[in-house]
Amino acid sequence: MCRRQDCGNESLQAVDLRAFNGNVSIFCTSIGDTSFGAAGVTETLANERGFDVVTGTHEGVDKHPGTLPGTNRQIIKLIVARDSGVILGGEVIGGATTGEFTNLMGFMIQNKMTVDALLTAQIGTHPLLTASPTAYPLIKVAEVVAKKRHLA
Repeated sequence: MCRRQDCGNESLQAVDLRAFNGNVSIFCTSIGDTSFGAAGVTETLANERGFDVVTGTHEGVDKHPGTLPGTNRQIIKLIVARDSGVILGGEVIGGATTGEFTNLMGFMIQNKMTVDALLTAQIGTHPLLTASPTAYPLIKVAEVVAKKRHLA
């Protein structure tokens, strides 16, 4: 929610820095070889609570190259406050790394991390353990959200 205040000839716009405080809802489970996780609020709940949000998704793999044995497809979604860029929620579907991504999203929400901060986050990668450094899922989905925020 933005409020416009007039100060003489200048107009100042207050940015909505609301976030969900207290406990961050974090959940993950696995069915067969597919795991599901969610942290924070869903897009639907954020909209119901009056947040103006931007969402983004990214689909990738959890190893590099993606042809390695045991590679799993991953889909990650972020729900972000449009004005402030604060991460409000996230969802992930994938393999065994789903639980770790879900917990990372919980940390980001708890610490009111912004998409811009995520874009400059330092990461370490290894072919057998993570996506490639040029396709790291959390950073790629942050790029999608950042583009939407700046185009709006």
